[in-house]
Amino acid sequence: MLVEEETNKYENMATQQEDEEKALVIWSIINCPIPDGLDPCLVVPRIQTALEKSRRGRPYGPLSITAISNNLTEIPGEDVMRKLSSAGISLKHAHRVSTDMYQWARRNPPPATIMVISGHVELECLASTFSGLKNKGYRILLTYPQRDPVLASLPKHCFWETLLSDTDNNLETTTRLVFPYRLDHGTGELPWSCSVCHYDAPTFEDFTKHLKCETHAYFEWDMYASKNNVDRTNPANLQLGRSPEWDLLAKESMLYRSAIRKQRGAFAPPKRSKMWVDATTFK
Repeated sequence: MLVEEETNKYENMATQQEDEEKALVIWSIINCPIPDGLDPCLVVPRIQTALEKSRRGRPYGPLSITAISNNLTEIPGEDVMRKLSSAGISLKHAHRVSTDMYQWARRNPPPATIMVISGHVELECLASTFSGLKNKGYRILLTYPQRDPVLASLPKHCFWETLLSDTDNNLETTTRLVFPYRLDHGTGELPWSCSVCHYDAPTFEDFTKHLKCETHAYFEWDMYASKNNVDRTNPANLQLGRSPEWDLLAKESMLYRSAIRKQRGAFAPPKRSKMWVDATTFK
């Protein structure tokens, strides 16, 4: 009798741990936008339903959903951003989904599930990453627009339109939504962040204000300049006179890069100084 009770105890513990499996959803909202006429608040339960169906109706433990775009104020727009935020979705200004996936996987060992919602081009670029995560024990689920080519070589997938059109209300979604911890920012579990400026916003209003400020615009340009080898030691390339915030960052960058060039004899992009990071407080 004691042996049987002990066996049942460990079986129940194993079942509970399996039901507590964590899940991450990274949603490239610019590649998979919300269709016109669909209430943004319905996106969360549709995603939860799709995830739980993939586990034959079993709920997950903590679930994190992050919507990523490099132009959130336009796609999906401020009104939709507010609705998504109120529904428990984190919002992040970023140009790619891979960083969040890597960071979350480092903090959450398998068994765990990662769903990536994006276009087929970005998903194909991450094919080797998905394969590596799958080999480590992660469940990989992919979702992309139906108009895109079928990705036969990638893990299990479904169409974005199919996920959103699922009207099955018989499945009770009990998965608990949580905000992902930001390893690169270090300010805690905040649902609004900008990877370009390394900034976590304390409120939704602060986040939208930041996305419209000159400091954010400068760091977007700075990233573009880095990718295109723009010489930022030349004042003619810095658009000086645009705003006090822009000039502060541009001149500090120019002086620092000029000093690096003199010391090394060649251009070497420097790390952002503390002043640059602090400047993101200009909202």
